[in-house]
Amino acid sequence: MAGGASGGAAANGGTTGGLGGGSSGRSAAGAGGLSGSAGAGTAGTSSAGAPGHAGEGTGGRAYGGATNGGATNGSAGATSGGATSGGATSGGAGATNGGAAGGPSLPPVTDYKAAGPFSTTVEKNVGPGKVYTVYRPTTLGQNGFLHAPIIFGPGIGQEVSVHTTMLTNFASHGFVVVGTPVLNGGPGDAANRKSMQDGLDWIIAQNDVAGTYEHKLWVDHAISMGYSVGGTSAVEIGGDDAVATTVSIHGHKASAALHGPLLQTTGTLDTVGMPLQKQTYDMSEVQTFLATLTGADHGYIQNAGGGEERPAILAWMRYFIYSDAGAERYFYGNDCVLCKAPWENPQRKNWP
Repeated sequence: MAGGASGGAAANGGTTGGLGGGSSGRSAAGAGGLSGSAGAGTAGTSSAGAPGHAGEGTGGRAYGGATNGGATNGSAGATSGGATSGGATSGGAGATNGGAAGGPSLPPVTDYKAAGPFSTTVEKNVGPGKVYTVYRPTTLGQNGFLHAPIIFGPGIGQEVSVHTTMLTNFASHGFVVVGTPVLNGGPGDAANRKSMQDGLDWIIAQNDVAGTYEHKLWVDHAISMGYSVGGTSAVEIGGDDAVATTVSIHGHKASAALHGPLLQTTGTLDTVGMPLQKQTYDMSEVQTFLATLTGADHGYIQNAGGGEERPAILAWMRYFIYSDAGAERYFYGNDCVLCKAPWENPQRKNWP
């Protein structure tokens, strides 16, 4: 699918406040939205919100987003930055219920199954060893917008192209998705983990390299995501300083020192993943949602373009990365979208 109209939609008159000096070292007061003349937002206080990944670094990477230059829509960041683990606040800077205040914002949507406002493109044979595939918006960085990167691992022995429909949809909402080459190891395999980590490290590094991605990525708001064995490895590398949230889709048993919220999906017919996802859930020490789709087996997501799981995952990323208030209904309250048919048995822990 080609995504939305070329160039995207206007970002509500530039509602985002300052970006507060991201990892690229830039400091933008009131970075604009996707297109149009998005003016500078009203600066918030530099102390609004939690510090996120300030001063942390791994493998020579250091992130400079110590404080917010302004909160979302120009107002001060609200309370409740999400669950806290090991002193790091989940979701980065503290917006309402764990979103990222002070960063870029996306135009609101009402249909989380639909394509987003960005036209998309696919780049094959890129990244380490020229064996990765990138699904991304065709034009990056419009009016200073920063794109959150996703590292995605497919199932065992599976080409990432199996998930093209789902990953293209994510790209149409502004995300830059890096798909790994085939993962041939079983759950917990070190080579799987390395392939995902190498892809994540590569896309983060591109933010400081002259070219397509230079200063256009929100590098301390990355997403670690995967399906089956890829979902296992996604959790295992989810403690990387760049990762703001982790998504394990029908994954296996895994744990890590996560510092951002975790979404797990499974299905009532997934005899492979359901019991193992429950073990991951039980070990998690961060804000976690285990969502169970009625009638979904282990292979459901690879045959349905993401099916009912895709909009839930998109809502999660839009909420916890871009503070999309409309996505809150998917996860919060007793009547949340993932609390009722076709979903069942919602499980939440460390939930604010």
